[in-house]
Amino acid sequence: SFSQVPQLSSTRPIDMNEKFNLVPETLPGTRRAVLIGINYVGQKGELSGCHNDVFNVYNYIQDYYGFQDEDVAVLVDDGDHAQPTKAAIIAAYQSVVRKSKP
Repeated sequence: SFSQVPQLSSTRPIDMNEKFNLVPETLPGTRRAVLIGINYVGQKGELSGCHNDVFNVYNYIQDYYGFQDEDVAVLVDDGDHAQPTKAAIIAAYQSVVRKSKP
């Protein structure tokens, strides 16, 4: 029963009046992402919101930045999606690199 005041900490100056863009509007090309959510179910330090975070970011980058389904890899330990194993994470990043052009 306490209220938390949002705070911002940064190692560099940030102009809070400047509009934030995850992807600068001036950058052309295909946007790709690897989203990883691990709740560590049944383990010490189990978390509960990581899957929701991934799916919220997934919807956000599609709705506001035009990311396409085929350009977003989702790895979550929910049993319904690709598992976020070391091999799967490396493979997802390798796929992004392979599909990208300088």
